[in-house]
Amino acid sequence: MNDFHDLDLNLIKLDSFFSSIISTEKMKEWNPNILEKKNKNLLFWEDLSRYYYILQHCLIKKGKAYPGMLFRIAFSKLKNFLSKEKNTQIVFLLKRDSFIEYERKFMNKIIQLNQESESILIYFFSKKEILLKNYSDLFLKKEKKISIENNINRCIKTISVSKEIEQVYIVKQIVYKLIQNGKSPHQIVLLLGDNYLSTPLFHSLKKITGINLSIMNYPFKYFPIHSTFDSFFQFLLKKEKFKKFYKKDLIRIFSDTCIRKIFFKKKKLSLFIENLDTEDSDFIPEDMINKYLSNNDLEIILKIQTNNTKKCITGTIFFIKQLKTFFSLETEKHFLELEFLSRLEVYMKKLKILVRKKKCNFFGIKDVFNIYQQFIKTEKIQYKKHHPNGLPVTGFMDDNMLDFENFEITIITSVNEGNIPPYKDKKKYNTFIPFDIRRKFSIPISNKENEEAYFHHFINILKKSKNVYLIYKNQPDELNSGEKSRFIHQIEMNSDFSTKTEKKENIPFFISKKSPIVIKKTESMIKRLYELSNRGISPSSLHLYNCNPLLFYYKKIIGLKNIEPISFKQEVGKIIHKILKGLYFPIKGQFLTLSWISNIKKNYESITKKLFFENTSNSNFSLEGKKMLIFSIVKTYIKNFISWDEKLVDQGHQILIRELEFSISTRLDLIKKVNLYGIIDRIDEYDGVTRIIDYKIGKIMPKFNNKEIHIYQNKIADLFHNPIYGNIMQLLIYVYLWLKYSKFLGDKKTPPIIGIVSPKKKGGENSIVITPINFFHQEKMNFSYKNYVENFLPHLVNRISEILDPKIPILEKK
Repeated sequence: MNDFHDLDLNLIKLDSFFSSIISTEKMKEWNPNILEKKNKNLLFWEDLSRYYYILQHCLIKKGKAYPGMLFRIAFSKLKNFLSKEKNTQIVFLLKRDSFIEYERKFMNKIIQLNQESESILIYFFSKKEILLKNYSDLFLKKEKKISIENNINRCIKTISVSKEIEQVYIVKQIVYKLIQNGKSPHQIVLLLGDNYLSTPLFHSLKKITGINLSIMNYPFKYFPIHSTFDSFFQFLLKKEKFKKFYKKDLIRIFSDTCIRKIFFKKKKLSLFIENLDTEDSDFIPEDMINKYLSNNDLEIILKIQTNNTKKCITGTIFFIKQLKTFFSLETEKHFLELEFLSRLEVYMKKLKILVRKKKCNFFGIKDVFNIYQQFIKTEKIQYKKHHPNGLPVTGFMDDNMLDFENFEITIITSVNEGNIPPYKDKKKYNTFIPFDIRRKFSIPISNKENEEAYFHHFINILKKSKNVYLIYKNQPDELNSGEKSRFIHQIEMNSDFSTKTEKKENIPFFISKKSPIVIKKTESMIKRLYELSNRGISPSSLHLYNCNPLLFYYKKIIGLKNIEPISFKQEVGKIIHKILKGLYFPIKGQFLTLSWISNIKKNYESITKKLFFENTSNSNFSLEGKKMLIFSIVKTYIKNFISWDEKLVDQGHQILIRELEFSISTRLDLIKKVNLYGIIDRIDEYDGVTRIIDYKIGKIMPKFNNKEIHIYQNKIADLFHNPIYGNIMQLLIYVYLWLKYSKFLGDKKTPPIIGIVSPKKKGGENSIVITPINFFHQEKMNFSYKNYVENFLPHLVNRISEILDPKIPILEKK
C-alpha cells in the first residue's frame, strides 16, 4: 500500500512505470533458455500491475480510497470541475507557510487552469490573514545560505546532554528560571522533536506551572498502562500455547501495580506469591488458582477460553471496565489512563461487531492480541488543555497553528538526526520499489518525511522566534544515534547569526543522597544475638554479615523469611549436594575403585533422576520448563564429578571416603559462649592425606582462576571481613572444626589439604577440577592447631566479637 500510495501521490504514469520495472527485472535475469521458469520478482511485478487496477476498481465500487488514490482522482477531475464552476471561490486553508511537492503540483494546476488570481484565496491559520498574490513565495526553495535577521535581542542557544531523559531536567530548569524571572508560562512554547518525552515533561512541568499541559500525537505504546495489558495478553497467549497456567506470566500479572490495587488484598496476594515461589514447575496447577482466586474478578479473566474469539473480546472488555472503575475514582490524576482505556474499549467493541459478522475469519486470543498491537502502534492521544496562562506543548511538525512571534521563548527538544529531520531509512519505510527506479521516476521515500519541509519549517521557527533553545543528545543509545541534527550544523556554519553552545555533563538529579541505615543494638537485640550464638553461628551467617549487616539483622535477628528470592545457583547447588551424598553414601568408609565407579556410571542417570525428584518440593514428576533445565545442569555436573574421581583413581591415587555432608561443631569462649558449626561437603583421604572439600557449581571468585589460590599474610584479616573471600573463609572454619573434633584425632598428625571442587570455565570433558588454596606462598600449609591459633583464629574471633559487641551498631552496606 505504501508503494501504491507513492505512485498515485506523485502522479506517476502507471503504464510507463510497470513497463520499466518489468523490463528491468527481465534484463537482470536474462537467460537464452526461454523454456526456463520465470524469475519470482518478474512474476511478482506482473501480478502487482494487475492487482493495482483490481484494487482501484474494488475501492471505487465501495466508495472508498486511500490518500494517494484520492489525490490522483481529484487531480484528474480538476479541469472538468473548474470549467463547470467558473465563479467558484477557491480557498486554501494553510497551517504551514509553504507547500510540499504534491501540494505544489495541485496549486500549480489550479493557477494554470484559473488565471484569475482574485478567485484564489489563501488563509493562514497561524497569521490569521489572507494572501491574494505571490503564490510562488510559498513553494519550498533550497536556500544556499541561511539568512536570519541579526537582532541584538534574539538569542539562539544549543544545549547538549548525554541522556535522552536529561532533556526533561534541562527543560524543567529553563522554564523554572524563566518563571522566577517574571515570565508567564503562556509566553513559552515547547516543541518536541520526539513525542516520547511527552509524559515525563507533562508531569515535570505541571509541578512548576500547576496546570495540565496539552499533549499532541503521543503514541499509546508509551503509556505505562500498556505494560498491564501486555502482561494480560502474554499470560493468555502462553495459556493457549501450553494449555496450562504459566508461572512466570502469572507472577508478572500479580506484580503489576494496577492489578494488585484493583483485584487483591495485600495479605492474600503475598500468601499467593509466596506459594508460587515454592513451586518448582514452570506451570501452576488449576486447583491453586481456584484456592486463592475464588470469588475474585481476576479468576474470570484468567479462565477466559483463549480459543474463542468472542469470549476473549468479552473478557478483555470486562478487564477494561474494571480498570476504568478504579481510575475513575481520581479522574484528574488518571485522565491519560482513562483516555487510553476509553479508546481501547471502543476498539474492542467494534471488533466484537466484526467477529459477529465474520465468525470464520478469527481464531482466538492471537487475533485479539494482534488487533491490540495495531491499536497501540497506530493510535495517539490528542489532549488539548485550553488555559489562558498555560504552556503550549506540541510536536515539532504539529505546531502549525502557532505564531512564534507571540512567544518570548521557544524550546525545541531532541534536535537529533533521525528526529529533525526523520531518517529516510528503507527499514523504517517498507517499499518493494528498487531505489534506482524511485530515482528514475522521482519518487521520494516519504512525502511526510520530506527534508525540505522540515528544513523550511525549522528556519521559519528561528526567524520568527525571539529566543530559541535547541536541546539535543550527544551520546548514542537505542533511541537515536546521539548525533546533533544537520540543521544545527547548517545554522552554525552558514548563518549570519551566531549561536551559543552549552554542554551539560553528569546531571546530578538521579543521584540519591540517602544515608545508610544504622541500627543501634538494644537490650532485646543483644539478647537475641546471644541466643543466636548459643544456637550456632555458621560460615554462611558470617558471610551474610560480611555482605550486608542489614540483611543479617533481618534474617538472623528478626527472623524474617523470603527477603531475597532463592537464586538459580543456590537452587541447583542444594540439589547437587543431596544427590552426591546419595550416590557416594554406599561407599562411605571405603576406598574408591574403578569397578565401583564403572557401575555407578552405568546407573548414575536413573539414581540422579530419582534423587532429583526426592529433593524438589513439587509433586509433579515430569521434566518440563525450568525443572528440565535444572535437571540437565545437575546431571552434567554429577557425570563430570564421577569422571573426575575416576581419572584420579585410574592414575593410581588412593581415595578413601571418610564423611559426606558431615555436620560438625565446637565451642568458642568469647563475650558469651559461641557454638561454631558447619556442614562439610566431603572429607576424604587422598594418598593418606586428609582433604576437606567444598562443592561449588559456579566461578570460585572473580579475581582467581581455577588453577590455584594464593593468600598472603597481610590478607588474612580480609578473609573474615571481605565477602569476596567467602569460600575460603568457609573452608578455614571447617579446618578449625576438624582440628577440634575428637573423632579425627589420629588424622591430625598430618596437615589437611583444603580445596574447592567446581566446573572449569570452558567446561567440556572432565570439566570438574579441585582448586587448592595456598597460604603465605607455601604449597603445603601446615595446618597444625598451634599454627591455626597463631595465624587465623584471632581474626575469626574478632569478627564474631564485633557481631556480638553491644557498642557496634548494625550498619547497612551499600
